[in-house]
Amino acid sequence: MTRLDRYVFLQLLAPFGFFTLALAGILWLGQTLPLVELIIDNGKSGFIFLEFSALILPNVLSLVLPVSAFIATLYAMNKLYGDSEMVVLMSAGLSPMRIARPVLYYGLFVMTIMYIIVLLLLPAANTRLGDKVESIRKDAVNSLLRERQFIHPEKGITIYIRDSSKAGEIAGLFLHDQRDPQNPVTYSAKEALLLKDEDQLRLVMSLGVMQQYNPRDNTLNTIDFENFVFDLTDLMRKTTKRYRLPVEYSVSELLHPQALIDSGEDHPIGVLVAELHNKFAQPLLGLALPLIAAALLLTAQYRRSGFGVRISAASFFGLFIVTLSLMVKSWIADDPALFWIAYAPAIATLLYAVILLQRATRRGGRVQGGTA
Repeated sequence: MTRLDRYVFLQLLAPFGFFTLALAGILWLGQTLPLVELIIDNGKSGFIFLEFSALILPNVLSLVLPVSAFIATLYAMNKLYGDSEMVVLMSAGLSPMRIARPVLYYGLFVMTIMYIIVLLLLPAANTRLGDKVESIRKDAVNSLLRERQFIHPEKGITIYIRDSSKAGEIAGLFLHDQRDPQNPVTYSAKEALLLKDEDQLRLVMSLGVMQQYNPRDNTLNTIDFENFVFDLTDLMRKTTKRYRLPVEYSVSELLHPQALIDSGEDHPIGVLVAELHNKFAQPLLGLALPLIAAALLLTAQYRRSGFGVRISAASFFGLFIVTLSLMVKSWIADDPALFWIAYAPAIATLLYAVILLQRATRRGGRVQGGTA
């Protein structure tokens, strides 16, 4: 890499870091808010939130990096024009193809980071995150022992607890069971104990009263009891199996989709094929988008007023490519034979960028100053 290449590369790297932080922060905030509610509702500590935040980052970066690389290239190229540095380079005889070389290095750098994230970090992080979320949701003791709140662990059941301990001891309990609308039952007890034993969950109420309303004859039956056991095992059975999301599978697993289906994973083969090729195609945008951004500006006619129109057109073009790359995944899921179109947006963008730069280079004559 020559001195000129290093200079342009650093001009690209600074805005790339800024836009990555800005976009990642916005997207990260949107993805963490639902998890914050889950953590608070189940009484988990702030360390769990920090862990969740770290596990979400690979997802966020895989979406943000190509976009921030594209925006950073537009910003850096426009700045070089605005500071007249680009005019000096072209006046020195450097062709658009030669000036775009550091952008190629920059795109390869972004693409490499994306391959590391998508192929290595993303499956591991999503699997870990899914397991942690599922374990919190399965932790029935913590989810039920929420003081001074009306909670609904299942449709038709309402529970209110005045005080509780982590051991499952409860002081002051109200439970309304309306799963059978024709026979709603209300329980209230001075004390209770939530017992969890392997695959069974029971609520043992003491010194309480059971009220059963009969809507047919409009009567209320009341029964006092010293001890009463209410079975909550169904709440645990509803979440016994977690199916992994396609993004959680590694490349080695996705290379044998039929084996995943035979093992009981609940995904069609088209979804698995689409995920496999998306893992290889998505990082290519980290190279394609910066190159097309540079090509569109380097081949534009210089104007002292700036490149507002060309930048706007380039932005719409980049948005179209990103949107198209997201859409083709669903097309492959419907028809796995179309797996090749996963690579079409990035490769077509790369070819278009090269064609633009070559045409501009031929019009501008031979490359000079190649050792700058």
